[in-house]
Amino acid sequence: MTLNKQDVIVLGGGVAGIEFITRAARKDKNKQFNFILIDKNPLHIWKPMLHTFAAGSQFPSEQSIPLLTQAKRYGYLYQPGEVNDINPLEKKITLAPYRDAQNTEILPERTLHYDYLVVAIGSKSNDFNTKGVKEFSYTIDDLPAAMRFNREFTDSIIQSAILQKKHHLVIVGAGAAGVELSGEIINQILTASNYSNDNFMDYIDVTIIQADDRVVPTFKDSISEAVKHAMEKIGIRIRLSTRVSEVTKDSVILENGETLKADQVVWTAGVKAPEVLSKIKDLALSPTSQLIVNEHFQAIDDPSIFAIGDCAYVQDSPLSTTAQAASQQAIYLGNHFFKMMIQQTNIPSFKYVDKGSLVSIGTYASFGMFGRNTIFRGLEFRGLSAKIAHISLYRQHQMRLLGFFKGLSAWISDRFRKWSR
Repeated sequence: MTLNKQDVIVLGGGVAGIEFITRAARKDKNKQFNFILIDKNPLHIWKPMLHTFAAGSQFPSEQSIPLLTQAKRYGYLYQPGEVNDINPLEKKITLAPYRDAQNTEILPERTLHYDYLVVAIGSKSNDFNTKGVKEFSYTIDDLPAAMRFNREFTDSIIQSAILQKKHHLVIVGAGAAGVELSGEIINQILTASNYSNDNFMDYIDVTIIQADDRVVPTFKDSISEAVKHAMEKIGIRIRLSTRVSEVTKDSVILENGETLKADQVVWTAGVKAPEVLSKIKDLALSPTSQLIVNEHFQAIDDPSIFAIGDCAYVQDSPLSTTAQAASQQAIYLGNHFFKMMIQQTNIPSFKYVDKGSLVSIGTYASFGMFGRNTIFRGLEFRGLSAKIAHISLYRQHQMRLLGFFKGLSAWISDRFRKWSR
């Protein structure tokens, strides 16, 4: 580390982490700080796109930003690693040994000192301690998990087609993640059938289970009903007001005692912070282990620690765990971080702007709803307009990271790749 500079460590290269460090490093004109990004994955992935990698309709090699390249471009450091301990009293973090795909140790366990810590490690699905979930279900919480499901699902479909048997896939949770994953899977199955003599739909059965009485419950009733109808139209079975009591190697057992056959189970229900935060003894945590922060995203017990994104819980005003909220938090902290460092007193509190919500079911249907902070508050829209809005969210994120022209070039390149296929 350079002498006399303060070390700012950012944990997590997801939406919140990478947008914050990119913006903050740009603003550090006098190079007062060493900005260091820590993430176990060498690629930045836009989390709302994980379901497309899981289904195989998009590829990480085409829809990612190498963290090392981004760090070089904007003047900060990247270190591969996963935090397994945070010690606020000594201002140290401990990183677990870093291993390659063959489980060979590349880097040993190591400890880093920080002057300021920004925790942006996102969230994971909440299994609510349901029996068997950890042992027998998949998640799509991060890129390795999504790619593991994709590999094993693809092998299962090939096996089912050759052996002429049905593959039963059960998705638990009908929020946006579960709904979009199910739609994308059906889309890929039908696309693959167009290039084969087999109709792969004959060998797949997709069921989605939801504890609530409707799918995507954060949307208006009319959109929820339209999403349900669109899903059923493409062959997805929907079980509402249904809770899972256990997952086994080949089944899902419901609270009412009914057993559903399940060759694969994907758990997308619930949200909680990663387990490493629950081990911190000196900081206040929410019931789901998120760091409790003030209106400036500083931990209420330690002003040298910040938290943004899904792992942050704003005291008295909790925010939704969405990419939209994470991005706004990162922009806010990136704009005001240096003012906080000099203890400026007139810093405005964070104000979340709800621009709306979007959900897509593969290429079949898209739905949107304007947020409460727009002039069209609560107005719903569907079809092409919703699809364009859905795509533009990702493209805007790319442009915030790469700049307008590089972001535009990435968009154009994607179009050419799609046409070439």
